[in-house]
Amino acid sequence: MRRSAIPEPRVSLSHHIIADGSNGADHLPDPDEEDKDAFPEDTWAAWTCLLGSFLMMFPSFGFQTAVGSVQDYINTHQLADYSVSDVGWITAVLVFLTLFLGVQVGPLFDTYGPRVLLIFGSLANFACYMLLAQCTEYWHFMLCLGVLGGVSSAVITTVSISVLSHWFYRRRALASGICMAGSSAGGAIIPLLLRTLFQKYDWLWAMRIIAFIALGCYVLGVFLVRGRLPTGSKSRVTIDIRALASPRLCFLAAAVFSFEFIIFGCAALLPTYVRFAGFSEDLQFYSLTLLNGMSLFGRVLPGFAADQVGRFNTLLSMVCLTLIIMACLWLPYGSHNEATLYAVVAIFGFGSGGWLSLAPVCAGQLCKTEEYGRFYGTVYSVAAFGVLLTVPVGGKLLQSTTPQVLIGFYSAILFVGLISVALSRWAVLDWRWKWKVKI
Repeated sequence: MRRSAIPEPRVSLSHHIIADGSNGADHLPDPDEEDKDAFPEDTWAAWTCLLGSFLMMFPSFGFQTAVGSVQDYINTHQLADYSVSDVGWITAVLVFLTLFLGVQVGPLFDTYGPRVLLIFGSLANFACYMLLAQCTEYWHFMLCLGVLGGVSSAVITTVSISVLSHWFYRRRALASGICMAGSSAGGAIIPLLLRTLFQKYDWLWAMRIIAFIALGCYVLGVFLVRGRLPTGSKSRVTIDIRALASPRLCFLAAAVFSFEFIIFGCAALLPTYVRFAGFSEDLQFYSLTLLNGMSLFGRVLPGFAADQVGRFNTLLSMVCLTLIIMACLWLPYGSHNEATLYAVVAIFGFGSGGWLSLAPVCAGQLCKTEEYGRFYGTVYSVAAFGVLLTVPVGGKLLQSTTPQVLIGFYSAILFVGLISVALSRWAVLDWRWKWKVKI
């Protein structure tokens, strides 16, 4: 008989909360308590696999977090006759396919393991960058960067994150944060590389150099990433609507939708925002590097806290912090001077990095380990529609109104995400809110 989409915990959480007499805090029992000793997370194999995932994320998801520098360049050169919103559809398709196709890649990972999928994804992504160097027309960029880049990145990113669930349990939040830090490192370094490459060389050789850097990372990554659990699971390659019938996953999916809407909107439009605000051209690259550099810390450091005080608790705190900064500082003062913009971008980068690393781990608490790939893909197939809309909508707002309106719009979306995370946490507690529960 086929398993229900959302497996209910083996015990009722509301009836099995254990009071910790040492500090008065409540702790939820782990659904897989009897299995967690089977995870070899302190072994050399586990950490080399994590290193491989980091390397795979650097040029794939890392390029997407730095795509704003590419989008602004082609919008002022090859596609200068097109609006910001029109060019935004290219990067929107890129990130949409990366997230949406995760629902197909997740079950394939459960069936075939990581090695074959990573080889396919790496070769396709390398071809994407090489072909991107030759693009001159709108449809060239859409097919090459949007479609081919999105499909190949979907394979690489989904497998790189999902394989960590084979090796880590207690430190899964930390491992996920380190893996996602690979994309932050790429998002911080690639804009600086492009700034230099665009000045010294033309578009053609700038993209070719990026392609060969990516190839080097992929060769090492494919060698290091290994699966541990048996393959051959016959998961159905589809979105199971019944999964969203669970309030826990439904509200979490809504939160992730909001997060991805804001994160990739900022990543793609920040250089254009800087240009419309009247700042220098160098700030277009430096601001994106700062955002992704701080995101690296935001993806790693909250992982330590999450493993100690709870994944949902840490995620909720990070969202609150970032919303306050966006609404109280970035909205009224962000476009006034460079120092203020640097400050708010740095804090936003740290906070949004925490969302990216913690949201998949929170999703992992709602399913069994062997189903993680499929559930991860299901949640992010919903979030994919957020990234499909964010760049065209944000670009239209930016071009037709002011930079402040764009930040106000993103702040409102983040408030929706905050409410959704709180509701998901509440649902996990069987609608009995407790402040001091480790969850």
